[in-house]
This record gives sequence, structure tokens and C-alpha cells, in this order.
Amino acid sequence: MKKLRALYAVALLGLPALAQSTDAGLPVEPKAANPESTAEIVREIDLPEEDGGVALTPPTAAVESAPADAGVTTTISPAGKDEEPEKTQWNLTAKLAASFRLNYGGSTLYPFDADGTTFGVNPFQTRIRVSPEVHLNGFGLVAEADAATGAIFGTPPDRLVGDRQPIPSIRAIELRKLFLEYKWESGAFRVGQQTSQWGLGLLANDGASDPQAGDFGQQHFGNLTYRALLAARPFYGLHGKWRAFETILAADLIVRDNFGEFSKGDRAFQGVLAVRFNKDQDNNVGVYAVYRNQRNILVTDGGKATDAFIIDFAGRWQLLKTRQREFHVGWELVGITGTTTQARNENADILKLGQLGFALKSRYRVGRATIYLDGGFASGDQNPSDDRVENFRFDRDYKVGLILFDQVMAYQSGRGGVRAADPSLSGVAPEGADLVGTAGSITGAWYLFPRLKIALADWFDAYGGPLFAFGTAKLTDPYNSRIGGGTAINPLGGNPGMYLGTEIDLGLQARFKPIPELQFSLTGEGGLFLPGDAYNLPSGGVMQPVAFGRIRLGIALY
Repeated sequence: MKKLRALYAVALLGLPALAQSTDAGLPVEPKAANPESTAEIVREIDLPEEDGGVALTPPTAAVESAPADAGVTTTISPAGKDEEPEKTQWNLTAKLAASFRLNYGGSTLYPFDADGTTFGVNPFQTRIRVSPEVHLNGFGLVAEADAATGAIFGTPPDRLVGDRQPIPSIRAIELRKLFLEYKWESGAFRVGQQTSQWGLGLLANDGASDPQAGDFGQQHFGNLTYRALLAARPFYGLHGKWRAFETILAADLIVRDNFGEFSKGDRAFQGVLAVRFNKDQDNNVGVYAVYRNQRNILVTDGGKATDAFIIDFAGRWQLLKTRQREFHVGWELVGITGTTTQARNENADILKLGQLGFALKSRYRVGRATIYLDGGFASGDQNPSDDRVENFRFDRDYKVGLILFDQVMAYQSGRGGVRAADPSLSGVAPEGADLVGTAGSITGAWYLFPRLKIALADWFDAYGGPLFAFGTAKLTDPYNSRIGGGTAINPLGGNPGMYLGTEIDLGLQARFKPIPELQFSLTGEGGLFLPGDAYNLPSGGVMQPVAFGRIRLGIALY
């Protein structure tokens, strides 16, 4: 059971489903501008702006809903006339947004394990997303569902890599949102199933849209939770910038996140307290604190139990904006502490949690050129045989590059979990083996990802750059390490170094908008991963390079 924890970021790292300031949070790139957005409606607390006040909800991000005071109007009669009776004004609005995504990708063959198991991942995927909502004065009913979502073919079978894969198999229908809300002048209340997003989406990620031109990757999941949420602006009456302060209280029962699934017996409860200064969509900073208690109703021996506390600082700011130049920066810093019995071992029945994650996204535009510089850090477990779990996991919908994290590490770790669960090794499958697969999460690594995007036309972009990735702990395979006596051995059976490798990614995106409410986009992306010494082979040398390409058609109705 030693080393198994080295690749396992305990259940609490799914804490992502926890914190959202409202419902969609504050990604660095405004969702409203994303041509491949899945019609996710960016929902802030839609409050009117008074003279001299701060524009708390920019029009591009807000849902147009009735102000809370729109229900009753009173007319005062001129002197000498009878006062007219009070009139009730019903303000009913409805919206329907939808999107369609179709894509096909393919990789060269690469090894999944030290036994020579190879596979070329070539998924063909579809997704239809529908987002209806109805508002009556301050009340609202919001829903969202996906149909025919996932890979129809081209992904490895579960028996080979387990069910924690970066690309899920096709599902007929999936409900993402169904909640009631009530908004008033200085706050909002929501109850029901909701998605969850905070900051960059490092932990809480709603999986609502694909990256824009300039970024890479594709989202497939989203954190879902049964939630009761109360959000308010306590200093609303003071006007000016005081109105930008927001407080959020929420109680959650997790439907799905990185390490908790209600359908698999997990019962994860969370209490959330968040505070944010939300000047506007491009300028905000906040902090949230979360307590999470998770148990599994199918386990009776005290296993799969987690109690954790998280604190997350996140924000973004526009440091420069002129006609020809813009500079934006976004950041998120997460710390986790607590205890867990997930992946407990012979040395400790209760494991201590101490994990750290950080991400930075920045972009500088000069005319038609945009320079991106992203970086990130996910702590690794330096000593997987002790009583601590230190490896942090980004949310699986937080995408960096095309191949290393989303393909190679995802499928090799999944294969390692399946092999580690082999009862022939110890007579019984070790605890936590089913959670070894990263499903595309970044863990035990730090990276730099500079890129350049050129707007060749208003409707056509070209972009690309190199990804440099390093380990914060040695890349360790649980199966190979167990049969090797506990020493660090990588998925290919070699002695791992600390350099994960270099990945070169390129992309093109074209957009066509025949009417303001409808947009078509066509995106082609490809990359080449050059493994570093973390992928040393037992016979010498390193793993062969891996290539991957993808083409994606997106249709969005706003």
C-alpha cells in the first residue's frame, strides 16, 4: 500500500464544488466573449447601478432580470385629484440559450505501463447543451442540461485505465442546473442543484465553456452541488465603492466533483463563507473559507472519511487599458489542511493533510498581438510512506496544454491505479486505488506556459507556445513501486527525474456570426510532447515523443 498515496490527492481536493460567489464565478477570460461557450449564462447578483456607484455587474456578464422593486409601482396624483390606486406590474421574462459541440482528436501510440501496453487515444465527442430560464419580478427558475455528451468511441476501456478518465464516455442526458432564486436590491437567495465556480477554477470549476483562442484544452465535467446560497452586499446603502463588497454563505451537498460522487455513495457536506470586492468583471479580489465533511455510506470500517478546511484567495485585475494596449492578470492560491482515512496505510490509520496549489494567468495585448504567460504549482508528496498527504490536485476542468496533463499523465496514472488494485499483490485491493487516476488534473508539478496569439483578422486567430513542466515530487507509479520494494519507479519502470518535459502547442480558430445571437466556430489544435527524465526507461533513454491533434466545431445560440 506504500506509494499509493503519492498519486492520490485525497477526496477533499474535490472541494472545488464548494465555493462560488454567485453561480459562475470569475474566470480570467470573460465567458461572454468565448465563441465556444456552451451557452453558460454568467450570473452575478444583478443589482441596479445608482449615480456615482460602482458598476457591480457589467452588462456583458449579467443576466437581464427584473429588478427586485419592479413588482409594485405607486402613482401620486397631482393636487386636487383623487389618488390613483396602487398598480401591480408583472415583469415576466424568459431566455433560452443552447450550444452544440462536435470534435474529433487523435494521438500517436504511447505506452501506458512498463509491460508495453500501448494505446492511441482518438475520441469522437458530441455535446448538446440547453439553458432555459424564466424570471418573474425578483423570482427566477434556472435550468441547464446536457444531452448526448461525451465520447462515442476512441477512449480506452475502463478495464485498462479505470473509470477516472479525462474524457468521459457518452451519456444520454445530464442535469447540470435546476434551482430557484429570488433577487432583491442588495442580494440574492438560491436553492437547488447548481454549478460551482470560484476564481480561476483551480478548485471550484463549473466546466461551463472551452478555453478561448490563445488557451488550449476542453472541459468535460463541472462541479455540481445541491446548494442553498445567500449572497448580499452589506454596505449597499453607503453607495460608491462600498457597494462592491459581497458576502456569501452556502451549505452544500456534493453531487459531483474531483473526488466525491453522490451516485457512488459519497456524502460530502460543505459549509462556505466567502467575501469579495467585486468592482467589475475585470477587477475583483476575494477569499473563501470552506469546511468539508465527507463519508461513504457503502463503507463501514471508517475508511473513505475526510474532514478538511480550505482557504482560497483569488482575483483578477486589469492593470492597463488603452486603445492599443491591455494588461490583465488573474491568480488563485489555495491551502488545505485536515485529516483523512482515504488511502490509509500500514503506518497510519489517519493521515494528515497539508497541500498547496497556485495558478497565475496573465495576458498583454498590443494591437493585434496578445502575449500570454501562465504558471502554476501543485505540491507533491515527497514521502508517500509517512502519515501525511501532500499532493495537491487542480480541478480536472482546469486545462493546461493538450498532451502531458490531459493525456499522458491521465491515462498512465489510471493504468497504475488498475494495476495497483490487483489483489494478487497483497490479497486485497489497497484503499484509494480507484482514485489514483488523475482524470487530467495537474498534480505534483509546476509549470510555465508562455504563448503568443495573432489576430490575423477579426474572425481568425493563430496561437501557440511551449509548455515547460517540472515535478514537485518524483513521478511514481503505485504498482511498480510496490513490486519494486517501495522505491520511486515511474509508470514505465524507470528511475524518474524531476523534469516532466516540454510540450509545443499550436492552434487556429475561425469564427462566423451571421446574426448577433448565433455564432459558429471552427478550432484546430495540435501539439508535440517531448518527455523529460521523469519518463526514463529502465533500458536507458526516455519515452518517445507523443503527438496529438484535434478539430472542434462549435455552434452557440445566445
